[in-house]
Amino acid sequence: MALTKSQAKEFAKTLYVKEELHQKVIAERVGVTEKTIGKWINDGGWKKLRTSLLTTKENQISNLYSQLEKITEEIKTRPITYDIPTSVLKPIKLKDSSGNESLSYPDYNPTDFPIKLGNYPTNGEADIISKLTSAIDKLETETGVGETVEVAKKLITLIQQEDMELAKKVTTYFDILIQSLIK
Repeated sequence: MALTKSQAKEFAKTLYVKEELHQKVIAERVGVTEKTIGKWINDGGWKKLRTSLLTTKENQISNLYSQLEKITEEIKTRPITYDIPTSVLKPIKLKDSSGNESLSYPDYNPTDFPIKLGNYPTNGEADIISKLTSAIDKLETETGVGETVEVAKKLITLIQQEDMELAKKVTTYFDILIQSLIK
């Protein structure tokens, strides 16, 4: 099955970035020259991309869970604020029996008033929580080409320890699968 130039380039990029294969091996698997691979690597900034992949899918999921935990903890532990009318918070002038004036604040129980901000998410917080959980779900359930390449790499490495010929056959089948996913 012949790949278009853009498909070959994308496949080569995945092999270079994810599998960290040598240019010659990539050229053979993709069906282009080693010089072409070198040009694609330089023009596409693949070396930089390879090093930037420290942010793996697992790290992204972990960071999202941390953010979700932080916002949830903040909501659970914040003090409850009551919606006390400003008229209750202002001092009142009082006169004693001899006509002397003084200021006094009225007595009130804050819990007699509605909750202004409590231990439940605001609309903005609920939106953030929804977006975080959606992103986590998407990352945990989607399988991209990169993940397929990672599984292929691990399986081929395992098979190579037992049967090199079988590993070559399996590699060919994984290449076909990955090429079909790129389309």
